[in-house]
This record gives sequence, C-alpha cells and structure tokens, in this order.
Amino acid sequence: RDQQAQLLGNVVLSGGGACLGPNDASFSDRLRDEVESIIHTHTPGWKVKVLSPDRRERSYCSWLGGSIMASIGMFNDFWITKKEYEEYGPSIINRKCP
Repeated sequence: RDQQAQLLGNVVLSGGGACLGPNDASFSDRLRDEVESIIHTHTPGWKVKVLSPDRRERSYCSWLGGSIMASIGMFNDFWITKKEYEEYGPSIINRKCP
C-alpha cells in the first residue's frame, strides 16, 4: 500500500498524446479525476498527483528520456534481439532487465 500511494503521488504526463485538450491543464485534470474515481472505490481519500510540464516541453519529453537512456554506457546490455525473444519468450525481459 505504501508503494501504491507513492506511485499515485507521482504520475508524470509526457509525449504528444498528453498535449490533447483545449489548454495545458485539461488532460492532466481529467486524468487525475478519472484515476481518483477508480481508486476511491477501494481506498477512499487517496489523492493522485499528476506532474505535467508545459505543453511545448511535454511534446518531446518521451524523445528526451529515450535519448538519455540511449546515452547510458550499459544501455545496450538491455537490448533484446528477436532471436532471444523467440528463444525465451516474454521471460527474457526478467533476465535482461532485473
């Protein structure tokens, strides 16, 4: 439960799809309201905190995060080839990315 509360307190919007709506806050407000309505059926009173950079930055956040990950020296150790996936199936993810 502590982890759930921590996760719900740190929802981050990024990418072009997060730019939908007539203004910067509309999508994040809607997401917060809908998630709270779902969790309040089981855990009344829990709050959802949605972090959202401005619309311009939000549109390229996903690319920026991907470029940072790709620049990490050992990132290529986490790559999964088609051959590995065909040999081990979805469980290869647990082997390569513990």
